[in-house]
Amino acid sequence: MTGFSVLVRLVAAIGGGYAVAAGLAALAAVGLPAGGLMARSEAVVLASMLAFLVYLALLIWAFADRRLARLCLVMVAAGIASWGGAWGLLRLTAGG
Repeated sequence: MTGFSVLVRLVAAIGGGYAVAAGLAALAAVGLPAGGLMARSEAVVLASMLAFLVYLALLIWAFADRRLARLCLVMVAAGIASWGGAWGLLRLTAGG
């Protein structure tokens, strides 16, 4: 593994992992109350706690995966999908 590869993996793991975990937390925090599954405050707490596990899994996977291109592609796609889903669901439930 070259120095550049390690640097890209660090950026993808820390920055990309945080973006994906936060996006999934936002999606869960908006989606669970919208579906009537739990109160909003409980959904935010649950989503935040689960985001730590997702972030940990993404950090480990970033250095376990052999292909750097796949790592970056999955991080970008998951980040866009999670934040896009959270934003779209929020607009639907807010009526605007």
